Amino acid sequence: MVVAAGLIGSAATASEALTAIENLHNTVAAYAAPGTPLPDARTLTARCGADVVCAAEQVVAAFGGGARLEAVVHPDSDSIRLVTTEPSVGAVRRLSGGHVLIALDRFGRDAAQELRQAISEAGARKLILDLRANGGGSLERMMRLASLFTGPVGEALWIGDGEGRRPMAIPAGLPRLDLTALAVLVGPDTASSAEVLVALLRQHGGATVVGQRTFGKDYLIRAIPVHHDWRLLIPAERIEVPGEVLTGGLVPDYPEASVELP
Repeated sequence: MVVAAGLIGSAATASEALTAIENLHNTVAAYAAPGTPLPDARTLTARCGADVVCAAEQVVAAFGGGARLEAVVHPDSDSIRLVTTEPSVGAVRRLSGGHVLIALDRFGRDAAQELRQAISEAGARKLILDLRANGGGSLERMMRLASLFTGPVGEALWIGDGEGRRPMAIPAGLPRLDLTALAVLVGPDTASSAEVLVALLRQHGGATVVGQRTFGKDYLIRAIPVHHDWRLLIPAERIEVPGEVLTGGLVPDYPEASVELP
């Protein structure tokens, strides 16, 4: 009886794993761009049996770049506390001519409020926003921060997938900053939602963009759980900012010869 119970338990586990492979395929297929040569659930099962991690590796290979399998970090309470309290604003420097340079290194939980406070404390009216170390992050937090410079903007960007395109607005909420001049510093490490912020500030905030071409990530990443220790990251919806070209990286208005505003 013990052996029989063990066999029944193994069969149930295998059945659950096969269901997980089917669910994985269906989720990826919902986000993948049209034409992605994604193996169907039957093929994944034939290649991998009930091994869902193997199936995820097959999906990564099908994308041919952009997708990856990532180990899930299981942080302790101290690590969680550090991440949630890590500041978004880095260096603050006063430059000649009344300019103030503020580095925005990430879009943390309170990024918009942190930046507003840093600008207020520095008395900045001529701001240089340094995004050279900002690799992106939450699109929603970025859009909220963008409203500091632009106010609310309807259809500020478009997100497209295999089903069509949908607009996304810069929300109302935080009062707009009182600036007389705005420049944004960018470089090869400026990526993802940080690039979108640059594009929005140039189009709707009157910003001058200075530095080097940005990374060129014009799509959202979807994280799909594989199992407790692994998740699959795939490129999903494309992001468009009318009037800007994100593909291949944003081109600055001026090279980084000087960080001072005109």
